[in-house]
Amino acid sequence: MEIKVFVSNLAKYNDGELTGQWTTLPVDDVNKDILDKLDLGGDSKQGYHDEWFISDYEAPFKIDEYADLYQLNELANSLLENNIDTLEDAYNFLDDKERTGCEEVYPFDDDFFDMMFSSREEVARAVFFGNIKNWMDDYILLNVYGNCESMSEYEFQEMLEENADEIISQFKEENL
Repeated sequence: MEIKVFVSNLAKYNDGELTGQWTTLPVDDVNKDILDKLDLGGDSKQGYHDEWFISDYEAPFKIDEYADLYQLNELANSLLENNIDTLEDAYNFLDDKERTGCEEVYPFDDDFFDMMFSSREEVARAVFFGNIKNWMDDYILLNVYGNCESMSEYEFQEMLEENADEIISQFKEENL
């Protein structure tokens, strides 16, 4: 999953000039690879404190302008190390999906019914009282009542996008 940030010099911005650089995370050294290049008027040994901010970003989740650049770099590194290229990969990598606000979604196939139900009667009840919109949908889930609901690929991706911040937050909690 690619995370790009535009890191800007705060002092120059306050003087009316937006300067900075686009950087794709992770980098080897945040100070050397990003902050030293911003002409912040100090050196990395003293620390940069609040002399910079993230004025723009490209990522599938929200990044605050004063987000910790070092933690973002650590997140990007963890995503790279775990071969997480998409929100779906991050979602599937999680141990605790409930905390993301997403439903526990499964491929819509016979294995789902074999795994989740012990009898054909249970399957019939869950399908009858559920909401199978299309038998060709890609995904299925059990709603809060224990009934089956189908979900298209589009609906699944939409759910992931709507809960992207929570997915990334849970990924951080489990992996950083």
